[in-house]
Amino acid sequence: MTNLEHHPLSDRGEMLKPRYLGETIRPRSGESYDWHTHDFGQLISAASGSMYVGTPGRVLLLSPAMAVWIPPDVEHWMRYGSNNEMRYVDVWQDEAEKIGAECRIMAMTPLLSALISETMPDNGTGRANDHNDALYDLLRHELVAAPDVPLSIAMPQDHRIRIFAEAALEDPGAVESVDSWLAQAPASRKTIERLFVTETGMPPARWLRHARVLHAISRLAAGEKVSSVAFDMGYASSSAFSYTFRRILGRSPTDFCA
Repeated sequence: MTNLEHHPLSDRGEMLKPRYLGETIRPRSGESYDWHTHDFGQLISAASGSMYVGTPGRVLLLSPAMAVWIPPDVEHWMRYGSNNEMRYVDVWQDEAEKIGAECRIMAMTPLLSALISETMPDNGTGRANDHNDALYDLLRHELVAAPDVPLSIAMPQDHRIRIFAEAALEDPGAVESVDSWLAQAPASRKTIERLFVTETGMPPARWLRHARVLHAISRLAAGEKVSSVAFDMGYASSSAFSYTFRRILGRSPTDFCA
């Protein structure tokens, strides 16, 4: 990734062009970055693979069918899946303010993908400044208008449930049942259920279903078969898995396959 200490968009002086600065990276499977911030915005898309982006209250999942927007000064962490090729577009702060102050996951379209590609340095060679400006304006309009996709999950903050919720998000297939999962918590079942609803907006069983869907998408984006992922997530059949998947996202698992 770009060295933030010498990043061209970190200079708050007069020379703040380009408004969008793209690069392609191929991180190792499992590579991660701990909590950090930067004073420019960041748009991330995946040509292949997936990654988790954690914010103080939520965990977002990026797959090739989506793009993630991280505004300036938002604290976040990142962890990559496997088979990764990521496109990062760093966005000048004044431009980022026009895109939005909240982290978002948005649907990828052919036009949005093409515009992201045009921010890569090699693709802008020889283009006139007004041509670049027109492309940047169109990219910003596409980002603002792009529909949001619910590929995120609220993380509980209370220490009594935070640790075992994080473990479930890491490997939800290892959770045999909601009862066995909640039995690990250092509080009564009633207290745990109340905390989950208060802090995530979901009862534990629904939260776990959503965690399984996020984990499944990460594996599908890495090239695994729907049947294998369904079995590992504890479903008796691919059809049962697909039914739950559609209920949560309104889309088929095959929409996220590599």
